[in-house]
Amino acid sequence: MGRDPYAELVWQLGRLPGGMAAAVPDFFGSLLSRPPETTVEGERWSLREGASLELQGRQLRTRLGDASDALATLPQALLDTAAQAGISPLLLGLLALASGDVEGDRALKRHLPRVDAAARDLMLMTVCRLCG
Repeated sequence: MGRDPYAELVWQLGRLPGGMAAAVPDFFGSLLSRPPETTVEGERWSLREGASLELQGRQLRTRLGDASDALATLPQALLDTAAQAGISPLLLGLLALASGDVEGDRALKRHLPRVDAAARDLMLMTVCRLCG
């Protein structure tokens, strides 16, 4: 039986100073114009730059006005792990993108470079064996 990369990411998030609850405010708080929202479709993070980052079903998308671009398709196993752990699936998805467990980090970097940088900082604090 192989390792479950998403359960491992949840475990790593739990090791953050302040625990999992500190991840969004500490790493993404300065980028958000308001707290993350749960929507009928999934989850939305409104960004200070005017765009939003949205999880609709399994699709991670960026939206600016009426324009929307797909960034990644999150695996169902990631969404299930986030639900079991009681954490934001969008947060876990960003961490999985930054750690290379989900494809789409180049699209994230191209569309939302500051969010990508924050996700990579979070990854370094949680996943990097040399940093912790």
